[in-house]
Order: sequence, then structure tokens, then C-alpha cells
Amino acid sequence: MREPCPSRRFAADRTLGRLARWLRLLGADVLRDPSLDAAQMLRRARADERTLLTRDKRLRTARDAFYVASNDFRAQLREVMARFHLDPQPAMLSRCSRCNGELRKTDRDAVRRRFPPFVYASQNDFAACDRCGHIYWRATHPERIMRELDAILSFDPGRGGLARPSTEG
Repeated sequence: MREPCPSRRFAADRTLGRLARWLRLLGADVLRDPSLDAAQMLRRARADERTLLTRDKRLRTARDAFYVASNDFRAQLREVMARFHLDPQPAMLSRCSRCNGELRKTDRDAVRRRFPPFVYASQNDFAACDRCGHIYWRATHPERIMRELDAILSFDPGRGGLARPSTEG
């Protein structure tokens, strides 16, 4: 697992749960509390020196909020990555997608009883969330995440579909 990138600190309002999970997968520090309305979340974001990501039109003009225009999480992710110039590579898979805790490499024998025997037999590297304790292992998740991310970032709405960059010079 990679080290988290401290400069990517956001708070997401209750309508942006899927976006928050994807940003966490990319290594961003994303606070989310569905029990808070957008105005309460903005106050919390300000107290923590975070940028609020919101779909609440009333907060469009707040200096420390970014209004996410799209309803589709893929388009939302493109919006946020473009606006904040996020590079997913440096910190990808360094945060828990569930609770935002940092992932720490852990000894496989220490967590052996927390997953099925076939996982123990087939995997060598494990990470645990320092907040909720959820265990992660490589398996096929990183490849699927990268395929989805590639599809998200190469989508060209002007052409009505995916647009792969040309390899011709």
C-alpha cells in the first residue's frame, strides 16, 4: 500500500457517498458524515481546513466549497480530478474506502482468521485500516479499479463514448 497524500483533503456532503469512496481509493482524505446536512458539513470542513464537495446549489458561492454539477459518479470524479489536478498514482489504495482511515501493511499471520482460508493460501500482502480494522488484499481489485478509472478518465462526452488517446505522433 502506498503512503497517503496529505494535500488532498476534502469533505463530501451526504449526496456524494460514491464519489467519496472513489476519491478514497485514489488516496484522497475524504471526510463524510451522512448525518450532517450540507451547511453543517461546510462548517465541519472549515474547522478541518478541507474543501467541501457538494451538490447543494445554495453553497455554490462558498469560497471553500466546490459544487459538483453532475449526478453521475463517473462524471463527478472527472470534475473533481480536473478541478484539483489530482494524480491518482502517488497515493492510490492508501485509504480505507469505508471509513477514510489510513491503510497499514500488516503481517498475514496476524490477520489469518479474519478471511477465508483460500485467501490466506493465495495472497501474501495484506493491509489493515488503522481506524475500522477492515482488512484489504490485492486480489483482482486494483486491476478492476484501474480499468474503471481508465474508462472514467478517457470518456469523451462530445463523441458519445470512450475516447482513447491516440498513439500516433
